Amino acid sequence: MNETHSIYIGRLPVMVKSDLCLLHKESDCLFDVGGYFLVKGMEKVFIAQEQRCLSRLWIVDRPCWTVSFMSEMKRRRIYIKLVESTKSEDFSRSKIISISFLYATMPIWLMFFALGISSDKEAFDVIDMHDCDASVINTISATIKESDELCEGFRKSDKARQYVDELVKKSRFPPAESFDDYINKFLFPDISGYRNKALFLGYMVKCLLMAFIGKRKCDNKDDFRNKRLDLAGELLGRELRAHIRHAERRMVKAIQRDLNSDRELQDLAHYIDASIVTNGLNRAFATGSWCHPYKRTERCSGIVATLRRTNPLQMMSDLRKTRQRVAYAGKAGDARYPNPSYWGKLCFMSTPDGENCGLVKNLAVTAIVSSRVVQPLIESFISCGMSKLNEIPTENIQRMDKIFLNGNWVGSCTDSASFVLRLRCMRRSSLIDPQVEIKRDKHQKEVRVFSDAGRLLRPLLVVENLNKIRKPKSRRYSFQELMQQEIIEFIGVEEEEDIQCAWGIRHLFGSKGEISSYTHCELDPSFLLGLSCGIIPFANHNFARRVLYQSEKHSQQAIGYSTTNPHIRVDTLSHQLYYPQRPLFKTVVADCLGRSDCTIGRRDDFSRPEYFNGQNAIVAVNVHQGFNQEDSLVMNRASLERGMFRTEHLRSYKADVENKDGTKRLKKEKIDFGKMESKRGCVDNLDDDGLPYVGASLQTNDIIIGKVSESGEDHSIKLKHTEKGMVQKVLLSANDEGKNFAVVTLRQVRTPCLGDKFSSMHGQKGVIGFLESQENFPFTHQGIVPDIVINPHAFPTRQTPGQLLEAALGKGIALGGTMRYATPFTTASVDVIAEQLHKFGFSKWGAESVINGRTGERMQSLVFMGPTFYQRLIHMSEDKVKFRNTGPVHPLTRQPVADRKRFGGVKFGEMERDCLLAHGAAANLHERLFMLSDFSQLHICQTCERVANVIMRCVPGGKKIRGPYCGFCKSSENIVRINVPYGAKLLYQELFSMGICLKFETEVC
Repeated sequence: MNETHSIYIGRLPVMVKSDLCLLHKESDCLFDVGGYFLVKGMEKVFIAQEQRCLSRLWIVDRPCWTVSFMSEMKRRRIYIKLVESTKSEDFSRSKIISISFLYATMPIWLMFFALGISSDKEAFDVIDMHDCDASVINTISATIKESDELCEGFRKSDKARQYVDELVKKSRFPPAESFDDYINKFLFPDISGYRNKALFLGYMVKCLLMAFIGKRKCDNKDDFRNKRLDLAGELLGRELRAHIRHAERRMVKAIQRDLNSDRELQDLAHYIDASIVTNGLNRAFATGSWCHPYKRTERCSGIVATLRRTNPLQMMSDLRKTRQRVAYAGKAGDARYPNPSYWGKLCFMSTPDGENCGLVKNLAVTAIVSSRVVQPLIESFISCGMSKLNEIPTENIQRMDKIFLNGNWVGSCTDSASFVLRLRCMRRSSLIDPQVEIKRDKHQKEVRVFSDAGRLLRPLLVVENLNKIRKPKSRRYSFQELMQQEIIEFIGVEEEEDIQCAWGIRHLFGSKGEISSYTHCELDPSFLLGLSCGIIPFANHNFARRVLYQSEKHSQQAIGYSTTNPHIRVDTLSHQLYYPQRPLFKTVVADCLGRSDCTIGRRDDFSRPEYFNGQNAIVAVNVHQGFNQEDSLVMNRASLERGMFRTEHLRSYKADVENKDGTKRLKKEKIDFGKMESKRGCVDNLDDDGLPYVGASLQTNDIIIGKVSESGEDHSIKLKHTEKGMVQKVLLSANDEGKNFAVVTLRQVRTPCLGDKFSSMHGQKGVIGFLESQENFPFTHQGIVPDIVINPHAFPTRQTPGQLLEAALGKGIALGGTMRYATPFTTASVDVIAEQLHKFGFSKWGAESVINGRTGERMQSLVFMGPTFYQRLIHMSEDKVKFRNTGPVHPLTRQPVADRKRFGGVKFGEMERDCLLAHGAAANLHERLFMLSDFSQLHICQTCERVANVIMRCVPGGKKIRGPYCGFCKSSENIVRINVPYGAKLLYQELFSMGICLKFETEVC
């Protein structure tokens, strides 16, 4: 009787909200959508990796014409190249076709005959290049001639096979298997049968020759038809396989050791080291270094990142991020530029600036990544008119269209148009998986069907079935219902070339009402953008760089309400906005966020507010006492005191508890925190266990966690010079390893102050330059006082007219009481917004007459004013406070180190230098760049004008003295001491080591 036993081999992390997760149908946070992992208390998320598609021909022309193929089963690439002939004199200038297989190179004709081809005519029929020019004939003739010279009589049954076997066995890494075994294992392992392998080999040769004569294009490595996305399942499975193989090798060695020493064998569980898998995965999640997809000895970085939770939009952006691995050194070529295949699948604007620009991207709103289709498709192909490859004679293959499934040639058909039409009908009617991609290439006479994982798909409306939803107009349709009624289908990168897609439903009809020849239609033009870019109002009116800043930086740095369960979470750092608001406008993308259904004909729903992180402020465009020059803002002090943009700052401090019971008792009288006066009284808020009580108010330099070792040594955690707040939470717990730890959460309420950073949704970032009293602000006849005053020069320099349109639209919405759309590409024109303002008795262009709050007189010029949605960013001046007297310096340059956490120096760049030069503050400039940086002294000999060294030398009488001495003049006279930066001294020493001597002319100042 067969019995199965469970053996523990290690611990695997479970994705949150997956089927194995306890929160699969439950949720502790309304914003949490899952898709990440919890590893040692940290939330880790996989970044989708762009990889070259396997099981697909790859044609390049540099350094030589080459076609390659790599199978998914055995990731070993096969190359077929056009190289110069070396044997034949008659064809010395012709190219031959060679194949590289298992580190052995040979003419392709020898491989054909080794696979069972019996004649040159049959091999020529396999290649199927009957209608070709003279260059192809010369190439094939040169290949046959080269094969004859390398292996005489190779047309005999076993001659070519023996030659190939001997050549492979003499290669760099010869296989141990027989000819039949390594041919079936390494030469197209997905294809069974020598004849089918020879047919696919001939197809590769044909594609190479077609590209060589200009009838087929080379493949673009940046085109997404040649790429696939590796998601969490593929990446985690690859890493798990590596650690299981490691554990297997260790287990085999342990068993062999017991067998060789005549020991009694134990149970299998005794030899398996479960820590290999557990520790290996934990190390991979901690470092972000994972197995390379092709090279076993290399590791890839940037696979895993910590999930950021400043706001829900930032969390969603991290989950939908993709990354392309390209070396940052030098230029990355076309990899950074948008490709036409990104259309509707990757956002063109959601990419970071800097070295990751164009390499890290975000998925579009409706884009999905396909999963592997497990449904068998061959029977469906046969029902649509396909004939299997084994059933077709060789002479008839050239008259039929080829059918490929995931890059493998599975059959042929006589009418590819009818075959594709039937197969697409089966897909729409759900007889086959809706994620199957079907492409018909009329020029190459091919039908390519893809059902593998990692392809980018997007839903489109099927025009011929739109009449099914014309009435009733107010009904709600779920996405699944639209799929079942064949109204929506998923389209991939390759299939998109076969369709005619309309920009919108209103574009389906011509000027006279006739129906156009469109096959598909976009759901909405704004769905071409990413998640954070599609909610920007009037994004199509702004400069592209400003849209990039908002979508990739400001929207993810805006303080909102990150979670709905902050009372049970322990985050190292988090921010919460006290009074978050929804904007006055709406966008189609915001309406669809978080919904499971699509509304047809209804526009009265509100968008999800958690994806907007900010408040509506009355913004006036005007200068104000010179305090809002450049990008600074003047804000109303009274508005801030009433709670506008007030936030809560939470920071957690963690300390390990070494004793077993986790209740390390620290009596106040037993703690010695030092003898300095500044440390007295810093333990008044600590209980007997060394932890503060909830509600305690801690100030700067107070101890938040009191901890001493058994020897009495102090290991307490003290607040830094900029940290203070009230204790909100104290937690004692233990991790998976049984080690106890304590966590104290400190809460601080922050009101905006000078230097805090704000931004609108149009990339108009700025810091507070001045807090003005409300009575000094200008006001309108209705008594409306602005909350923010922004400089007019911000709009022409940053090219953001979208903010002006938002303010004008917001004013009309506030007056009319009805929310309106500001969706990119589909919003109302400027004239419509202007007419709406004029209808309510305001100027068409948003300007108003205001009264000066200081003088009480009417201002001569009109001031543009309107409600604008503003965001408070996480960059606050209280966190940027940096000061020091002396501190750590770099050991080589002796200049202050960087980084505020290391108590480094204050940054002083070129812009600060230019400001001091413009003001003529030479003494201040000298102090900053010299006295407070790398001040040092140097001794110069005035005789030879060279540097003198301070050495220990003997003087007459045998006495030793230490002082400056010129080694060139052999004298200690006429030596002066000068003040120079240590960097200049270091430069002199480096040049002197190269044989370059510098001279210094000195004079008395």
